[in-house]
Amino acid sequence: MKKNIRFVYNGEEIAVTAEREGSNIIIERDSKRYTVTLVEEHSAAPASVKAPPIIAAPARRPDGPVSPAAPEEAAPRPAAGGGDVPAPMTGVVKEIMVAVGDSVKEGEKILIMEAMKMDIDVTAVRGGRVSAILVKSSDNIKEGQPLIRIG
Repeated sequence: MKKNIRFVYNGEEIAVTAEREGSNIIIERDSKRYTVTLVEEHSAAPASVKAPPIIAAPARRPDGPVSPAAPEEAAPRPAAGGGDVPAPMTGVVKEIMVAVGDSVKEGEKILIMEAMKMDIDVTAVRGGRVSAILVKSSDNIKEGQPLIRIG
């Protein structure tokens, strides 16, 4: 069954048709066909893991250029307090390198997260003592979500 899909890529609105045939997805755009083969990924993630939310694309103005999405359309981010270390991007907690009560220095690596198959070092936003660890290893986290509190 073919589906019409519209999305914004690099500021350009693109319309394609897509159809799945087994492990292949056939994408058609401007009379050109592209075939994408899906690769089975072996993961320890439970089958109940939900797909990430769809975030509204920027709106097109009548005169053509893309305008930024209105603030009320943007996905809400959990607020981080002054001593909270926020997630720099959406991903998964890979390793927590501190414990409650540990002293840390500003810029010290305190957590490793994985995003887009890359390890991302998360560092302390200020020096002090770790007063709370707000996530655990393997947690899915969103950009801006508080990870560790430094008191």
